[in-house]
Amino acid sequence: MLRQTERMKKFSFQLEDVMKYREFLQNEAETELGRALAVEHAIQTKLDDIGHQSVFVKNRMKGSTDFNAINAAHNFYILLDQQKEYLLKQMAEAKLVSEQKRKALQDAMQKTEALHKLRERQLAEYHEEENKEEENAADDIATFRILK
Repeated sequence: MLRQTERMKKFSFQLEDVMKYREFLQNEAETELGRALAVEHAIQTKLDDIGHQSVFVKNRMKGSTDFNAINAAHNFYILLDQQKEYLLKQMAEAKLVSEQKRKALQDAMQKTEALHKLRERQLAEYHEEENKEEENAADDIATFRILK
């Protein structure tokens, strides 16, 4: 029986190189999505800072009667609004990019998963065939002993 096992070929997945390439592409897609989400996060952080600055200036200006300070605060609010509008446009663009990267990752994951399932199915078939060969070898040995 040991000799029979020695003659059995080792399992090899013919699309192993393709699967590794697809895994590489999936990792790249994950990295790209991470970068896109980092850009979104950076923009959101800037928007949060603008909100904090606006609240800070509003609190400092409560009860102020100094015309120059009120005028400066007003101009600062205008600047913050302009920055906020610019950042909101950038955020919209960043979200579009993130969505594209997310779709690319999903596509890469599906392709990789399909190959993994194919490999698992072929491996299961290989093990079934291997078990059949071992059973046949055991049957042959048993039949040989009976015939002796």
